Amino acid sequence: MHPVELDPPPRIAAVLVLVYPHGGEPHIVFTRRSEALREHGGQMSLPGGARDPSDADLAATALREAQEEVGVPACDVQLLGSLSEVHVAASNFMITPHVGTLTYRPSFTPNPSEVAEIVEIPLRALQDPAAFHEEIWELRGQARPVQFYEHGRHQIWGATARVVQEFLSSVYVDLAAAALSPARNTSLHD
Repeated sequence: MHPVELDPPPRIAAVLVLVYPHGGEPHIVFTRRSEALREHGGQMSLPGGARDPSDADLAATALREAQEEVGVPACDVQLLGSLSEVHVAASNFMITPHVGTLTYRPSFTPNPSEVAEIVEIPLRALQDPAAFHEEIWELRGQARPVQFYEHGRHQIWGATARVVQEFLSSVYVDLAAAALSPARNTSLHD
């Protein structure tokens, strides 16, 4: 199978699925994007953004963006690997998600120009089948499935929900749990 050629070529970006301990269990950090942002304002997202020419690779992009957006020290993140690329048709980004862990809960410092709110969601809440639903939307003349995850007043949908869905069915869930297990006696109780 040959990759689909997109016209115009998409902008390249990366996001970080960060798993860390909080309240005795693994959590994932999301952001609610600032309403002032031109693209995807007010929507839930994973920390990340466009590749910078100085980034060594897309893993470096994900780490740099997470540090800039939410204050996660890039040097403390243990990268586990990446997930499938996701194309965001509305903004023409091709996003590569990277999965990483921290053995402690970071002191988040959101960048107010990009982030309206930090949202920490327990992994088990995303794994609950009641949190997920799918709708069929007509997009550019074609019926397409759109995924949604609900957590309290927050709704994760679109590309971010597709990333979450793949992450939850990947080996990275178990790898993240194993990476956090040495810290269970201390860090998981904060």
